[in-house]
Amino acid sequence: MRWLFAGLVALVASVGVALFALPDPGYVLIGFGKYSLETTLLVFAVVLAVVYVVLRMLAGLWHVPARVRRWNYRRESQRQRKLFDSAVVELVEGRPERAERRLARLAYASETPLDVYLSAARVANRIGAQDRRDYYLQLALERNPKAETAIALVQAELQLAQAQVDQAQTTLTRLRALAPRNSQVMRLLMQLYLQQKDWQQLRVLLPELQRSQILHSEQWQRLAVQVYREQIRALGASQDLEAIKSGWKHLPSPMQRDEALQSVYVQELLRQGEHEYAEHVLRDQLRQTWNPRLVYRYGEVAAEDAAAQLSVAEGWLAEHPEDPVLLLTLGKISLRNALWGKARSYLESSIAQQPTPEAYRLLGSLLEQLQEPQQAAACYRQGIELVAQSQAAPALAERPARPDSAALLEGPA
Repeated sequence: MRWLFAGLVALVASVGVALFALPDPGYVLIGFGKYSLETTLLVFAVVLAVVYVVLRMLAGLWHVPARVRRWNYRRESQRQRKLFDSAVVELVEGRPERAERRLARLAYASETPLDVYLSAARVANRIGAQDRRDYYLQLALERNPKAETAIALVQAELQLAQAQVDQAQTTLTRLRALAPRNSQVMRLLMQLYLQQKDWQQLRVLLPELQRSQILHSEQWQRLAVQVYREQIRALGASQDLEAIKSGWKHLPSPMQRDEALQSVYVQELLRQGEHEYAEHVLRDQLRQTWNPRLVYRYGEVAAEDAAAQLSVAEGWLAEHPEDPVLLLTLGKISLRNALWGKARSYLESSIAQQPTPEAYRLLGSLLEQLQEPQQAAACYRQGIELVAQSQAAPALAERPARPDSAALLEGPA
């Protein structure tokens, strides 16, 4: 259509020029040295037009290779996009092997985007083909050397996903040198140390994790508690009491106030036989903050002056008269003081507030000692039923609901 319009315009223009030039065709003289050229103005204009058209055609031919390259590039881009889309479809529909084959065809092309190599590496890693995964990543690095950090991050992530701890450590060591403050590098290092259970390295990494705000405050708190808990347990395994005490004193103040860590610290003191020191630590902590977990630990302390220990614990009853953990602790301390009546009263009160297998076991043992076998057997039976119920509850929660009436008759598994 465009060429037809141009032809019509040229035809109209030529007719107009002819009509204009017929009365007086004009005269043109061009001289150069000994040579001269004479012609009419009309012929000269036609020659100029022809020369212009020829030059435009030659210029067009000059740009033909570039236009062909652009056309080939657009066609190749469309082909790659369709092939990549089909690989995504194969992967989503659960055919990763076929998806990898399609991505591999893209990876060998000359103009392949980085995400194709990374996608091929992820798919190969998913089906357990680590050699091909590393090959795709190597191709990505060769063709995109400026993306070394991003490619290494993906490599470390995939190695950790396959539990290739040694290879991941090598990759992350290189990444640590390339991008020491990269948040994703620190996150992967955290995952690596957790897989290795390298609590010492995690402790060194904790301040950086906190400053970079990779984790939410609650997540960081849980990780810190886990790290310091394992450190305290490691010190306890060394059987070095002074090392345990020194390690606790050097913990950050917020960690020393954590209930779970306080309980672990006291537990390690008790394992070392330091009951008197543990009793002193527990009294100080409970004076500052009431903590049922530490109250329970207080009942495990075998103090030399059991009567004084009982007096201290009974002093807490004024503010916590119905605390089942405190009543259980009082029952255990009364048993060590051979105060059978008090022990029975405290254990029965604890069971009335919150029945536990331990309270039933201790009460049953006491009733046996008091020559009450039937009541003792009843306590043991109720304790066993509590244990069975606690074990069955998770199983029942995982079972799918049945709509028919048979589910009501079947009972717990």
